Amino acid sequence: MSERAGSLPAAYWELTKPRLSFLSVLTSLAGYFCSAPEQGVDARVLVSLAIGTALAAGGCGAVNMWWESDADAKMERTRNRPIPAGIIRPGAALLFGMLLLALGVGLVWNRANPLAGALTAATAISYLFFYTPLKTMTSWCTLVGSLPGAIPPIIGTASKLGQHGGGAHIDTMGWLLFGLLFFWQVPHFMALAVMCREDYARGGFKVATVDDPSGRSAARWALLFIIPMLFVAGAIATIFFPGWTSPYVWISFIAGAWFFKLTLDFALPQRRAAVAKPLFLASILYLPVVLLTLTLNRLF
Repeated sequence: MSERAGSLPAAYWELTKPRLSFLSVLTSLAGYFCSAPEQGVDARVLVSLAIGTALAAGGCGAVNMWWESDADAKMERTRNRPIPAGIIRPGAALLFGMLLLALGVGLVWNRANPLAGALTAATAISYLFFYTPLKTMTSWCTLVGSLPGAIPPIIGTASKLGQHGGGAHIDTMGWLLFGLLFFWQVPHFMALAVMCREDYARGGFKVATVDDPSGRSAARWALLFIIPMLFVAGAIATIFFPGWTSPYVWISFIAGAWFFKLTLDFALPQRRAAVAKPLFLASILYLPVVLLTLTLNRLF
């Protein structure tokens, strides 16, 4: 099913890729709340982090849609996005995206701290100037694209540790969250790559399933990355919840086992097509469930 944009305000909203932007905000807030909970909450920093991350992520989405508008016009699921549908002119989309991006980076830089702002800028640079062009060049683009997707938690960490005049830095929790997000993205995307293989081929994107239509390489990538993801989740439990009695420990274990089981099924040629959508949905559910449980466990 193709994405659709109706009225002009709705079309501009669609340009921001709201679901991906929400994920960036969610993970940056997880970094903020899970790092050094004893420091408390600075409302100014927290609000600036949330709004700034949302603006920067939305700006990246709009610039990405401008960049890929020709490819979007060729794909079934994206041909009704605002630019290929003719609702918004490419130049207007680019200007809108750059404005949001500048506002977002500036807000985090000035109202949180320069390290958090620099990390926000690094997210945009790696997403727009590395991941986006590489999508039409090599299947390794997925690995590169995992980097900007993993930075938001450490934006939150830097924001937290730099408040009240502290020296902004990244702590152990921040780096573990970075690792969790980095590894999670590969099985998540490989399931989507199987579901949308023909669309990606029409758009000229060299994802794993376009280079290897059998999906074997996508399944190998998914298995290769879910294993360290589970180790990172376990490391969080071991370091921060040593009694293994906390809700995070058991919920992350159950969610991880379910996610891993579906990834194993995905590796079976006769099951791959049927399990791709359940694996994709499981990946979408896994992250907010685990992060929300971790955040609540750290706070309470």
